[in-house]
Amino acid sequence: MHLFGNHDEYNGKRRIHIVKNKDRIQRILRICSLVVSIVTIACIFCYHGLYITPRVKNLIRWVIYGSLFFYVAKYFIMLFYSLHRGNYIKQSWGEFLIILVLIAQFISINIFHFSFIDKQNFENIYLIFIQFYFLIIVLVELAKASSTLGKYQLSPPILMVASFLFLIAMGTILLMMPRMTTNGISFIDALFTATSASCITGLSVVSTSACFTFKGQVVILMMIQLGGMSILSFATFFSTFLSRSMVGLRYQYMIRDMMSSDRLSDSVGLLRSIVLTTFIIEAAGVAFLFTYWKSTGFFISDKQNLFFSIFYTVSAFNNGGFVLIDDSLLNLGVPGSYFPQVVIMALVFLGGIGFVTIRDFFSRRYIRERNKYRWKTLMPQTKIVLYVTFAIIIIGSVLFFLIEYNGTLKSVGGLGNKIFTSIFQVVTCRTSGFNVLDVNLMHISTVLLILVMIFIGGSPSSTGGGIKTTTLFIVIKSVIATIKGKKDIEFNHKAISASLVERATTILLLSLTFIAISCFLLTVVQPDVQLLPALFETSSAFTTCGLSTGECANWNWMAKLILIVNMYCGRIGTLTLAFALTRHKKESPHQYPDLYIMLG
Repeated sequence: MHLFGNHDEYNGKRRIHIVKNKDRIQRILRICSLVVSIVTIACIFCYHGLYITPRVKNLIRWVIYGSLFFYVAKYFIMLFYSLHRGNYIKQSWGEFLIILVLIAQFISINIFHFSFIDKQNFENIYLIFIQFYFLIIVLVELAKASSTLGKYQLSPPILMVASFLFLIAMGTILLMMPRMTTNGISFIDALFTATSASCITGLSVVSTSACFTFKGQVVILMMIQLGGMSILSFATFFSTFLSRSMVGLRYQYMIRDMMSSDRLSDSVGLLRSIVLTTFIIEAAGVAFLFTYWKSTGFFISDKQNLFFSIFYTVSAFNNGGFVLIDDSLLNLGVPGSYFPQVVIMALVFLGGIGFVTIRDFFSRRYIRERNKYRWKTLMPQTKIVLYVTFAIIIIGSVLFFLIEYNGTLKSVGGLGNKIFTSIFQVVTCRTSGFNVLDVNLMHISTVLLILVMIFIGGSPSSTGGGIKTTTLFIVIKSVIATIKGKKDIEFNHKAISASLVERATTILLLSLTFIAISCFLLTVVQPDVQLLPALFETSSAFTTCGLSTGECANWNWMAKLILIVNMYCGRIGTLTLAFALTRHKKESPHQYPDLYIMLG
C-alpha cells in the first residue's frame, strides 16, 4: 500500500509539473528547433556546395549528428511531457520507428561493431540517410509552423505564393554554390533555372548537362519534384504521415482549399493519396525507362542509367520538361522507338490530367462503387477533363500531321511513325515541353497551333500549367449558351453556377492580359527580338510548358527577368495571385439598380 501510495503521489506531482511547464517547454523547444534547423541546413548546404577542407567537413558531420541527437532528445522530452504517452507514441509512430532504427544502428556500429558493409561506406551512406531524415524533419517543422499561421489569418493563396518564393530562393542559393556548376553561373541564370525548375517549366538559359555538375542536377531534380506538388503538400504529407495529431481543424480547411477538395474529411486523405500515387507512378516510370535503356546499352553504367531514368521520369510526370542532354529527347535514342515514347507520353498525360481525375478513374474504392451501383459514374470534373483532353489531343494531332507532313515529319520514315510522332509531340508539348522535332523548323501555323494548346494547358490539381481544360470548357459552354439565348448553363444534368463562369472568364482574361503585357515589355527591353519568338517564349513561360525556340538564352537580364515573373505567376495562377495580393471586402448590404450598356 505504501508503494502504491508513493507511485500515485509521483504521478500526481508529474501531472502537476507537466500542466505547469508544458507550454513553456514547447516554446523553448520550438525556438531551439528553429535555430538548429537554420544552422544544420546551412551546414548541409556548405557540405555539398562548397569546396571545404577535411577538418571543416568533419566538423560539419558532427554538427549534423548533433542536430539529429537534438531531435531525438526533443521527441523523448515531448513524450515525457505528454499526459498520455501511449497515445502520443501511437499518433507519432512513424517518427518513433525511425528514431528506434537510428538508435539500433548506432548501438550495432559503436558498441557491437557490427555492419553489413565496410565502415567507410557505411559512414557515407549513414550520413546521407541522416541528412535525408533531417530534411524530412525540416518539412515536418515547416508544416507545424504553417499550421500555426492560421491565427495570423493567412489564406491558402498567400501560403502558396510564399512557399514557391521560399523554394525558388533556396534553389537559387544552392545553384550558385561552386560545386553545383562546372564553371560558375551568374545570379540571373541561377534564379532563372531555379524558377524554371520550381515552377516545373523547363525553360533553360544554360545547358543542364554542360553547366551543372551531378550535384547541381540533383538539386534541379529535387526542385522539380517539390515544385510539381508544391512544397506545402510534401510538408503536410510528412507531417500527417509521421504524426496524425499535427493537423488541426483550421489547417484541414486550408488543405481543402489548396487541394480543391469538396469535403473537409477528404482533404488530408486526398493529400496522402496524391503523394503515394506520385511515388507509385514515378517508380513504374523509372523501372520502364531503366529497362529500355539497359536493353539498348545506351549508357556505360547502371548508375548513369538509373539517374537518367529517375530524372526523366520526374521531369515527365511533373511536366517539367528539363533534360540532361541538349536537344531534348533527340539525342537519347527516343525518336523512332515506340516503347520510351509511350512511357514518357503516359507520364506526361497522367501528370497533366490531375490527381483528382487519376483517383476518380483508377481508385479501387471508386471502381467498386461504380460496379456496385450502376447509377454512380465518374465525377463531372473527371468527364470534362477527359473529354477536353482527348479532344485537344485528337484535333491537335490531326492538324499537326497534316501541316507538318511535308515539313518536320518528312524525315520520319513510314506513315505509322509519322502518325505516332504527331501524337507524341502534341501530348508532350501541351504541358511538358519535350520534343522529338525541332521547333525552329516547324511551319508558322504549327507554332500557332502549339501556342493555342499550351495556353489551354493541363487540368486542375495537375502538374500542368495554362488556363486548364475545365476553364476552357466552361467558357465554351457559356459562349454557346449566350448564342442560343439560354440563361442557364448545364452539364451532366447539373447547372454550372454563375460564380464558376465568372472565375473561368476572369482566368481567361487575366491570362491573356498577362501574356500580352509581358510580350510588349519583352519587345521593349529586347529590341532585336521578333514578335513570334517573343510571343512563343512568354506564352511558354507563363503556361509553364517549357517548349522553346532557344532564343531566350541570348537575351539580356531584363528579358530573362520578365520570363522569370511569367513562370512564377503562371505556376501560382493569376487568380490565386490576385487573391493573395488583394484584401477581400464584405459586400455592401444595399443594391444598385441594373446598368444597361450596348455590347457587340
